[in-house]
Amino acid sequence: MKSKSIIFTAMLTALPSALMAQQNIQKAFDALLNERIVETKTQHSLERDPETGKKISQMDVYDFSVTNSVGLNKIKNIQKAFEKDKEAAYQIRSGSNVGSNYVALAVGDGGEPLVAIGKIKGSDFIYACFLDKDDPEKKYRYAYALEWKDSRVRLAITYATTQQYRESKNNRRPKKIIIKGKKFNVPDTSSITFSDNFPFDVDSILHVDSIPFNPATQIDLGNIGNIFDVAFGDWLTNFNNYKNLFLKNPKGTPANVYASRIYNLCKKADNLDDAEKALVSKEILKLKTKTNDEFIQNLFDMSIERLKK
Repeated sequence: MKSKSIIFTAMLTALPSALMAQQNIQKAFDALLNERIVETKTQHSLERDPETGKKISQMDVYDFSVTNSVGLNKIKNIQKAFEKDKEAAYQIRSGSNVGSNYVALAVGDGGEPLVAIGKIKGSDFIYACFLDKDDPEKKYRYAYALEWKDSRVRLAITYATTQQYRESKNNRRPKKIIIKGKKFNVPDTSSITFSDNFPFDVDSILHVDSIPFNPATQIDLGNIGNIFDVAFGDWLTNFNNYKNLFLKNPKGTPANVYASRIYNLCKKADNLDDAEKALVSKEILKLKTKTNDEFIQNLFDMSIERLKK
């Protein structure tokens, strides 16, 4: 506990402007972190421009358990602190973990590892963003977040460019994806939707700051801002990917998405031989037993019928 307090004190000294706009939240965070807690994990990073010495990136994340009534009461105090400082925030949001929905806080220019908020099953969360008053260009912000479920708690503070700045910067440069080692420019639009052959689990791609992520939404390259590899497999590989993704959460919102993609694949199964179609049909019947959703069950029936044509 002592070493953690020292780290947090150092963090406070690095945030002089933050104490002006969001001082109630900062004090409430400090009070909880100095309470008797069972710390499970901490993450810290700080980066400065080597020429100017100006901070350009910071992340402080605390995951821990609170088991005493005093600590639990301090969690309520943090919630009240967000209310007190809300007029100084340019963005404040709260919510609950529902299915695969969650948000991610950017760090630095958004290309660094993001901080997920709202991923604990059944948790509640709140976060707020404040402009850095020491930044005359108003392109940097502090984000404060609290997530809690029973005794489990996550506190997070990140320093990054604002979402608006990142989007404007990304819109001025061509987006690229790499497919099988070849680079392709993406048209200068705000977002792109991948086709049914996109084989990856989109749960692994997070939207940043104010945008909640749901696997049924488009994948916004403007928010991701990075070049990433896409390796398209053959028909059976894609089917197996969708099958496994469906099995991860057969009763959640993403189940409809993956069932629909399986159906679309089955409409384009002309290149499969009889043995392959029989194998796929057998696997689809297994998937059907994993859900009670009548619409999804009908999709699977239609998929099998398509394979017979």
